[in-house]
Amino acid sequence: MEPLHIEASFPRLNNDMTIAKAQIESTGQLPPAEGLSREVVLDMTMTYVLYLLKDNRTVQASQVVDYLVYGDDAELMPLLYSAWLWLARMCIFIGEEQYSIALSCAETALQQLTEYSNKRSEDFLAQVASVLYNLALVHHKTGDNSRASKELTHAQKLLERLTKKNEQRFSALLLYAVQASTIIIQSRTKQMNVLEHYQQAAELYMSQLESGDENLTRDAMNQLVDTLKKEGDIMLEMGNSRNAVKYYTKALRYQKKLNEPMGVRELQLSIGLSKALMRLINRRTAAEQLLTSLLPLARRLGASTEVIEIENLLAGKSRNFNIMSLLKGIF
Repeated sequence: MEPLHIEASFPRLNNDMTIAKAQIESTGQLPPAEGLSREVVLDMTMTYVLYLLKDNRTVQASQVVDYLVYGDDAELMPLLYSAWLWLARMCIFIGEEQYSIALSCAETALQQLTEYSNKRSEDFLAQVASVLYNLALVHHKTGDNSRASKELTHAQKLLERLTKKNEQRFSALLLYAVQASTIIIQSRTKQMNVLEHYQQAAELYMSQLESGDENLTRDAMNQLVDTLKKEGDIMLEMGNSRNAVKYYTKALRYQKKLNEPMGVRELQLSIGLSKALMRLINRRTAAEQLLTSLLPLARRLGASTEVIEIENLLAGKSRNFNIMSLLKGIF
């Protein structure tokens, strides 16, 4: 998936920035603010943020965005300005592959948008579509293609409406969404083919387990555990959380039969099970309890990657749920 075309969602400003934009593009700097009203300075700074993002100066853009969204005057900022700045922040964190923080930015952007009164305006719908596109990008990158597909579908419908009204502004973003949909569909087809392969492999290992050969049985059990984990991973990516729970649980059951000390393999299986449980509304508490119990094990094993993953899951346990609720409120 292509990164978001951030300019398409940029809100219409309250002041004419033609001269300021020309100064920014010629100097690469924010023009002096002396003698200008707060509203003009804000519009000029918004223009500067857009310039920095388009010029791939993301470190500077991030600094200016943080100054605006965390400043003393942040509450006085127009809602669409604020929402776009959080969307810009989300884009920056996606570029840095900090997906958990990116989701937090999306949540804040949507909170701003829910308070905006004119929900039929072009600027409002453009930002909603852009947040949806970014959410799809995050969920695709984190292996949740089922959720990504739904978000892209909503984004594409909004962009089709917007493109009919303003083709010049939105056609590029619509093209991004269509291309992304194709990628996710192809990914889903590939997942189905891989799943079929692992299902056949699982049947083979099960038959080896029934052979009675002790050496063959232990090797088959090891292979079966890995295969069941792969099946669970694919089910999770495809959005079939209930089946994912079944595969991870079965893999853990066979892993325990190997009578090995608890290690990284069992840790990874348990994290996968936690992810699947977290996507089931009535099992979220169980998922949180399991993750909390896994954290000391991960630290004891020195599994730094898994420690970070567990901490991110615990920190963002309700973020997707909140985002879904906010989107339902908007639509």
